[in-house]
Amino acid sequence: MHTQAYLDRTPKDHAGRVEKLYDLGMSYHKRYCRIGDIEDLETSIQRWQEALNILPDEHPDQADLLSILGIGYQDRYKRMSTRADLDMAIQKYKEALDNTSPNHPYRAKPFDGLGEGYHARYNTTGAMVDLDIAIQYYQNALDATPKGNQKSNAQSNRTYRLGTGYLKVAIHYCQKAIDITPKDHPSQELQFHTLGRLYHDKYNKTKVLADLEIAIQQYQKAFDIVPENSPHCASRHCSFGFGYRQRYEKTGIAADLEKAIQQFQKGLDHSLSPPLDRLKSSKVLFTFYIEAKNWKSAYQAASAAVSLIPLLTSHSLEISDKQYLLTNVAGLASDAAAIALMADRTIYEAIQLLELGRGIIVGSASDLRADISHLHQKDQQLAERFIELRDHLNNSTRQTHQINHHQLPTGLTGPADQRYSTARELEQTIRAIRALPDFDRFLLTPSEDELKLAAVSGPIVFINVSDYRCDALIIEKHKLQALLLPHLHSNDVRARATTLGNLDELDMSLLEWLWNTIAEPVLNTLGFIEIFGDSWPRIWWIPTGPLTKFPIHAAGSRNSSVLDRVTSSYSASIRALVQSRQRRSKAKVVPEEGKAVFVGMERTPGCKRLPGVPKEIEMLSRLCGSTKFQVTRPQTHRSDVISALQDCRIFHFAGHGLTDQENPSNSSLILSDGLLAVASLFELNLHNHAPFLAYLSACGTGEIKQDSLTDEALHLISACQFAGFQHVIGTLWKVNDETCIETAAKTYEWMIRENMSDNSVAEGLHKASRQLRAQWLSESAARTAARVSERMAGTYNEDGPPTTEQARSSQGTARDPRTAELYEDPPLYWVPYVHFGI
Repeated sequence: MHTQAYLDRTPKDHAGRVEKLYDLGMSYHKRYCRIGDIEDLETSIQRWQEALNILPDEHPDQADLLSILGIGYQDRYKRMSTRADLDMAIQKYKEALDNTSPNHPYRAKPFDGLGEGYHARYNTTGAMVDLDIAIQYYQNALDATPKGNQKSNAQSNRTYRLGTGYLKVAIHYCQKAIDITPKDHPSQELQFHTLGRLYHDKYNKTKVLADLEIAIQQYQKAFDIVPENSPHCASRHCSFGFGYRQRYEKTGIAADLEKAIQQFQKGLDHSLSPPLDRLKSSKVLFTFYIEAKNWKSAYQAASAAVSLIPLLTSHSLEISDKQYLLTNVAGLASDAAAIALMADRTIYEAIQLLELGRGIIVGSASDLRADISHLHQKDQQLAERFIELRDHLNNSTRQTHQINHHQLPTGLTGPADQRYSTARELEQTIRAIRALPDFDRFLLTPSEDELKLAAVSGPIVFINVSDYRCDALIIEKHKLQALLLPHLHSNDVRARATTLGNLDELDMSLLEWLWNTIAEPVLNTLGFIEIFGDSWPRIWWIPTGPLTKFPIHAAGSRNSSVLDRVTSSYSASIRALVQSRQRRSKAKVVPEEGKAVFVGMERTPGCKRLPGVPKEIEMLSRLCGSTKFQVTRPQTHRSDVISALQDCRIFHFAGHGLTDQENPSNSSLILSDGLLAVASLFELNLHNHAPFLAYLSACGTGEIKQDSLTDEALHLISACQFAGFQHVIGTLWKVNDETCIETAAKTYEWMIRENMSDNSVAEGLHKASRQLRAQWLSESAARTAARVSERMAGTYNEDGPPTTEQARSSQGTARDPRTAELYEDPPLYWVPYVHFGI
């Protein structure tokens, strides 16, 4: 660009530099709007910020520059979904207003930007206050807009944003704007598309075919002039596709169905559009193919869709941004894996889709902590560059000047700018690493040989739940196999999931259902049929979707059980299991030595007292006191606990857990002065000494209540694994106070007996669960005998126990108290304890 050449020759204090920077930024922004290259958008933001930096305070052009910067950040938010960019856009628009007089006609632009900004914030948070603010700013923008073309265009756009209740007014002003806009004006494409959407919304409300016909006509007019490389193309194709699909549904004309499929395919294939816009097309597309039983085409569309999921979550995004984006693809990987099997693809391809499309947040963060010792030997410079960039991303508060050899582009000063620029350079570095010999799979999903190697200690079993079919995908050290589970149905899984965690509704029927539909078929296929005595084979379960909430390890009837045949562990993914084992192989410590950190919270502000906690901590202190462990019981303040974790070998927490239903990264262990949340544990990096065990003796430490994020495994167990713990024991839901003591005692006794070997953790919990289950069976049989005896004697009380004292004597105090009735089956308190790890 000529302007760039001029800038290169212009002194930094030259009077015309601001104007040239502004013009150059506009040129890059126009090119971004035309061809969709994110680099152009980034450069435009840099140039505008640089111009603003050298502009004198209270300069008359300051408000215009601030508004333009707001547009740049808002466009990047639309592309990347980074909440910090949206916040920055809102900030710039507000600064623009502050620098504009109340009666200045220019105020419409920042008012409109603020309306759009708060509207976008409402769409992510659902907070009505944001929508109210957006509506007020839109009204302010309308009031401040001069009459004429701009007024009509503004009124059409802003009334459209206010919702379908404004459709009639919005259509009027949009048509008026089109009528008076010169041909070939840059805003024409948006005007045509907006008018199409308005009529499309009107059709959805009225079901009058004429409205849909007009919508399709307007979409076509927009397509006739939109640049082929525009970043808006996928969104436009998707709108067009829905128009044809709905006309097909209304009229039955087969040509419309073909046109709809073509439009959705074009939307999926448009590589310069945002991944989320492309995903919208892909999900509709493979649904079409499934309805037509065209499994080959369905697989191609589903596979393409899953490959887009990692692109949604750039390394520059914060966890909260990633969570919001991933709610749009819940269950997609499982559906794609099911479709792969329907299309007769290989089992490896189905597993690869599950690995690629699940556990995105933890997986991408774990990649930044991957062992790169081999890379360091191959290319020291690339390895050091990778470490430098990942460390900056892992510590977003670090100042720019602390990054050696790394200069952020001039003008980028905000945290979002720094993270985006660093993430972009990290992605370039990863591509360079993959170009090295033998590093072509660096940070990619495991190869088929790597999958089999991961199963060297025992089979790994995905239980894939989809509306299309349910399967066990079994990985053994010598082969992969798929087992169709004909009696497992996704609707049943979702329905049963609603009752989990309610101890009053949990009974043996759930465990029997898990046994009949999943566990017994899988174990029989693996040849784990006989009941073992003192030694059990290992198995790792990887359930998907809502099945992640279920205790497959406890499946069984009163006569047969998973506990009788195998020792169960869980993992969120193959990659998580492989990385844990790699950390273990690098750890140069003796497992049965080091610091054991015990934190007990008998009394927690705002929560019920847990009288069993002191007993649990005292018991563990005695057990570990007989070993080489140094028992440490820090103050129960957040800073003290985090400090104690830095060099511990064992971390045991007994107290209250909190599962955040809306934001899983806020799920926490409750301490005296606050919360130790999933997000806080993500910030810890204990990998250098790879601590042995985190035992979380609290409610719901492995629980996710937000259904759209169950595949992300964002819970306290996975957070401890991510922090560096080789093994984690936690719970799937609420737990009983006394049972916590018994489970911990039996588990630690076995671990100490086995010198804290890796197998001892899963084995210890397995043995504890077996003993508690045996006690449960014995007590259940005794209660059944009592009922039979009293029925025969005619003294049975159908309403429950005859006395309050008998009811009290049945269970005692609970970490999650409930009234236990003497004649019911005892509660299944032994069920929710699980092991994650190697």
